[in-house]
Amino acid sequence: MVSDNVLTIVPLALSSTYSRSTTKYMQQGGKRLTQIDNSIPKVTIVCVTFNAEATLERLLKSVGKYKTDAIELVLLDGNSVDGTLGIIKDHEDIIDFWRSEPDNGIYDAMNKAVDHIKGEWVIFLGADDELAAGFPAMLERLKNPDTVYYGNVIFYGKEFSKVYDDYYLTKLNICHQGIFYPKVVFDRYCYETKYRVYADYHLNLRLWKDKAFKFVHCNLLVARFAGDGFSMHTKDLVFEAERDKLFKRYLKPASYYRYLNRTIGTVGTFKRLVTGQ
Repeated sequence: MVSDNVLTIVPLALSSTYSRSTTKYMQQGGKRLTQIDNSIPKVTIVCVTFNAEATLERLLKSVGKYKTDAIELVLLDGNSVDGTLGIIKDHEDIIDFWRSEPDNGIYDAMNKAVDHIKGEWVIFLGADDELAAGFPAMLERLKNPDTVYYGNVIFYGKEFSKVYDDYYLTKLNICHQGIFYPKVVFDRYCYETKYRVYADYHLNLRLWKDKAFKFVHCNLLVARFAGDGFSMHTKDLVFEAERDKLFKRYLKPASYYRYLNRTIGTVGTFKRLVTGQ
């Protein structure tokens, strides 16, 4: 049923596999449901939330500082049971589209969010992240639709500005709070939800290998990354079990064997090289 205001509530038939909430309703709202606008924004900011009342308002205020018609905000909530929905509704003046419904975790919600974006590029933020002063300037750098642009982030209180190469990607993932993906990426790829924590790492590895795309670093501070979020406290056992295989598949052999030398030593690396592992 669609009401006269921005809120839509739709009954859902729930599966027992949902890991977050058992609420039986989907709710949605945002400016898009009440205003006709056929323009294409430059960037869509996607935020996925679950019981985020402690931090969400800070994120929304940081987005509000830079919100223009060139910036779209799409928010997907996993049926929060705290005050998250109230905060979302209080900020509908800057939210283009939001929906709250059961999901199967962060990356399932991100995949769902992609169906609702209109921007030429997309950046994914957590409810405990914030935009930084370099964000508007970053939008001016987004020009080539075959390019994944990434900027700097505040990470554990310090600005992280590493320019990645093939080998460094074996040490640390590119922080998703600093990445601007061209929308066409999600015409070809989605997040593999079997990776509970590092589905974004897996996506970046695939894109690094894909000759249709290139990565370009911009020396601009675009976001502040909360260092105590989900990924800091949760293990991704599937990714860890497949890490070696993924690096071998998506990175150059020299980087892969250098990574092995760093992690299992010269003898172990030699054995892998001889056996072709």
